[in-house]
Amino acid sequence: MPGVDRVKLTMVTDNHVDMLLADLPNVTRTGLAHHFDPKTQCVLGENGIALHVEVSWGRYTYRALFDTGMSANVLLHNLSTLHLAANELDHVVLSHGHPDHYGGLEGLLDAREAPLPISVHPDAFAPRYLRLASGQVAPYFNYGLTKQSVASRGGMLVEHTQPLEIGPGLIATGPIPRETDFEVPPTDLSAPNALLHVREGKVEADIVPDDQALVIQLGDGIIVLAGCSHAGIINTINYAKRITGIERVIGAFGGFHLGFPGSPKAKTEKTIQALKDLDVEVIAPSHCTGMEAIMDIARAIPDRFLLNVTGSAVSLQAGPTLAVDLDAEAREGATRK
Repeated sequence: MPGVDRVKLTMVTDNHVDMLLADLPNVTRTGLAHHFDPKTQCVLGENGIALHVEVSWGRYTYRALFDTGMSANVLLHNLSTLHLAANELDHVVLSHGHPDHYGGLEGLLDAREAPLPISVHPDAFAPRYLRLASGQVAPYFNYGLTKQSVASRGGMLVEHTQPLEIGPGLIATGPIPRETDFEVPPTDLSAPNALLHVREGKVEADIVPDDQALVIQLGDGIIVLAGCSHAGIINTINYAKRITGIERVIGAFGGFHLGFPGSPKAKTEKTIQALKDLDVEVIAPSHCTGMEAIMDIARAIPDRFLLNVTGSAVSLQAGPTLAVDLDAEAREGATRK
């Protein structure tokens, strides 16, 4: 698959908003000027993630949205504030069937004037439950995602269980092999925070088999976008390398799934070492990575770390070296507590 020349990644929705972050070379923020301007308003944060992806090659441009956050209200507000048009999207990729990733989808479709393809694994629609820390089970929580509702709003479901090229330089990975020993999914149905789902009438441990990433081939390297990394961020990066045949990992953006209650500190430490070993050039954890793990990564790999919050836009070009200067971000991130 040929790569693209330029990529712009805009964090439309994330857990965090920080209006005091300064711009960096090739990284723009929504700062105080937006915060105090009544014409534009400021971006909003919520527990969810949505990444706007704009890829360019020659004079052509293609736009995709990776996940849609928790709610349409925040998604549409932030798209408008960031001057990104729902009608200009060419494709949506859903990382998996959890509400903080598909929650804005129906509102997004309602706001458009044309149908929109949606890449998704078939298991995203399986009924899901969560065992709370108390031992009680939270009710069926993903009933808001149905094939009928999506189709009735102009969503064209593209269900796939293998890697799928959704556009120029863009691959939706499909299910990700679980191979890294410290990223083995939990299978105890009675454990606190256990995920359960119903498949073919049977209640099973939900290892989130629908979890997928979006891979961007930029020149001679790849950028990996992860929703929640239920398959593990290291598994995800390794699989992206395998399906593209490319060793250079320019960036890893999104949720690394290290911030959940009970997640062992050793897992974060092993993840950091693996990211170093993979020589990932820009590491931008967010969403379910959790603030503690995000700061651990910032302190351990300050020259590769990018604090990526709602409204941040990162522009990258194909080439042997990155145009993003992370030195200032490294100093700031490494000193925050």
